[in-house]
Amino acid sequence: MKKRLFLAALLLAAVLLLCACAANDQNNTAADSQAQGQVSPLDNPAQPAANVGSGLPAGYNPASEEDGLLMSSANYDANGNKVYAGATPIRIDPVDMPTATPRPELTFTYDWYTASKLNLTFKSAVGYTVNDSLSDMYILTEPAAAVRDNYPCVISLSTSPITKNYDVADVKKDLAAYLQNEGKLYDKWETWTAASSTLMGGKGYYNNYRGVLADGTIVRGRVHMAIISENQLLILHISAPGWYNSSYMKIYDQIRSSIKTAK
Repeated sequence: MKKRLFLAALLLAAVLLLCACAANDQNNTAADSQAQGQVSPLDNPAQPAANVGSGLPAGYNPASEEDGLLMSSANYDANGNKVYAGATPIRIDPVDMPTATPRPELTFTYDWYTASKLNLTFKSAVGYTVNDSLSDMYILTEPAAAVRDNYPCVISLSTSPITKNYDVADVKKDLAAYLQNEGKLYDKWETWTAASSTLMGGKGYYNNYRGVLADGTIVRGRVHMAIISENQLLILHISAPGWYNSSYMKIYDQIRSSIKTAK
């Protein structure tokens, strides 16, 4: 079981690196071919019309099932700045680091995707590139034109076989092992405290992470694992540019609230 999870993590890691490199190459090519007066996508991001609530029951909040974990915005605010508790904040290192320019909140239009090999269907942001070449993994990659901070959002859904004796405590252990392996990609790595949470009605755990790549790129993400049948574990992993974390977590919420069996 752990071997399969490690292989899944390594495969997704390779996809993330390839996607990030491809995004960098395309962004650099575009920059060379355009005039210097080009408008920065951070100043005026081209986004489709908002449709965040599409398909969700009125007033539904996926976070309502959580058991009190510090969510993705708890340790870092929407702009990626670390938040400290108490009257006396810890000194920021380096102390003279300027306050980051706030990123605009992003909006997304959603539509249905079907992972036929996994027998799953769900709603996610439209326009993503689909990779369903593997029998047990379905990967969505943000289109190059929408990439921010040279790092594309990548979403993966995968399944892994489990035995009848496998329980929610094993999920928590495997999630920790998965994240430990994922952290090897980064120069700096932080995780939160795992929280119990359902996915497709199955019991499981999720955890958030924050990593800094060798070039300084900040990446944030979430991995959610849950037992969806007596012999199957489902893994949902979303990774995105850290400065836009609160926006991309809306996609996670949409997937989690809409995912279901395709048949």
